[in-house]
Amino acid sequence: MLKFLDRISIHTWRKLALFGLALAILLPLGIGLKLKFWQLFAAPLAVVAGLLVVYDYKPLFYLMVAAIPLSIQWEVADGFTLDVATEPLMLVFLVVFILDWLAGRQFKRERKIYPFHLLIFLILFWTAFTTLTSEYPFRSFKFLLAKVWYLAAFIYMGEKIIQDPKQIPRLFWTFFIPLLLVVIIITIQHGLEGFSFETAHNIPMPFFANGVVYAATLVLFLPWCWYARTWYNPKSLEWYIIIAGTLLIAFATILTFKRGAWLALVLLPFIDLVIKRRLFDKLIYVGIVFTTLILGWLINDNKFYEFAPNYQKTVWHEGDLTGHLQATISGTEISSMERFYRWVAAKNMIADLPLTGSGPSTFNQVYKRYTDDAFRTYVSDNPEQSTTHNYFLQTFSEQGILGGLLFIGLCLYMLLKAARLYPLMPDARSRSYLMMALLSLITILFHSLLNELIEVDKIGAMFWLNLLILHLLEKWHESGKLSQTP
Repeated sequence: MLKFLDRISIHTWRKLALFGLALAILLPLGIGLKLKFWQLFAAPLAVVAGLLVVYDYKPLFYLMVAAIPLSIQWEVADGFTLDVATEPLMLVFLVVFILDWLAGRQFKRERKIYPFHLLIFLILFWTAFTTLTSEYPFRSFKFLLAKVWYLAAFIYMGEKIIQDPKQIPRLFWTFFIPLLLVVIIITIQHGLEGFSFETAHNIPMPFFANGVVYAATLVLFLPWCWYARTWYNPKSLEWYIIIAGTLLIAFATILTFKRGAWLALVLLPFIDLVIKRRLFDKLIYVGIVFTTLILGWLINDNKFYEFAPNYQKTVWHEGDLTGHLQATISGTEISSMERFYRWVAAKNMIADLPLTGSGPSTFNQVYKRYTDDAFRTYVSDNPEQSTTHNYFLQTFSEQGILGGLLFIGLCLYMLLKAARLYPLMPDARSRSYLMMALLSLITILFHSLLNELIEVDKIGAMFWLNLLILHLLEKWHESGKLSQTP
């Protein structure tokens, strides 16, 4: 038998391997079509992904990044959903991470451990600990599992794959082209509806859960587009594509009619100027002091009750953009006032559960027993099962004071790190990399004041990628790689 196998030529082995690969891909497709069992269509993707991981997982990483704008939520089982195809690909990289961990390759003595790594480890450790103490352990475990594969894919594997500053433009195009395709499709669909305010919230489905996620994704990528144009000669083909794409994304952001995205769009040039004038770190310190004073003033003598809404006057102006904006300014717009209802509940949860909180991803199951009827609105029954509308408060209420401080600590550390790095960048190209990642991160954190989007695949993936790029710029600066940037 062995002699027979030895006589088989390499050419024949290749034919057999190709036949086996074709069979592994086409057989599940045929069975899936015959039985109308569409889940089998994922099998060919798994086969290709497995081969890529064995041979070279870099293309798979970029495929995962390209899938972010195109991903669609799929309900695998009751109460358990996956963002396809991003999360299955993240799961592949989690397996790669585990194999590396078992082989002892992920932590080498010569590898420098940065505060960035330590903060992420502490956040993950505390998330795991609060999962054990959670009031709803299964929900918290699903949250922990998702957190682990996000970090494995975008931090651990991202740091292994993005080894050179020259790869950042490739990362840009990998995300930009599919996003542009999705924006064109959604804009055409919205145009067929007359670009109406009433349909703007649901028109981005199924690519985006709602208009808020769509708007936040668009505005967080605008800094990437703005600085990517500087990498190419004016009037080159790439330059024209980026300019046209930037204008389309900005136009689509306006058409979302989302106030947070509009405000972020207006603030971006101001933040850009502050960073370039090297005043950003001072602005952060002023913001910390100002926020502390405001919170102290609101809590002292329960002054926050002065902002309780009038139940009869809070309204939703369906189809009326002007009325919607006027109600926002006057403090009678329903979604804004409902936020106060959730924030007061979160404040009460933090006071009652200061150490470990209620557990990751449990706010929606717990908060109603901590609400205050003085802030109730007529949508407080919460049929859509939304949560805190503030990611920072949600982290404090679900993971305790330490969990909230660890997350804020990571954000502040990276913001201040970027402010310190900016004047140290050796050339305009390096500064553009830093500015696009920093401004994009700031838009995500700004949206986190009013929503909880970091656990959404579109936003969360870019949140970790922006942090990774800022970390890599520090590494490359120390190693001298940035001086080789073209």
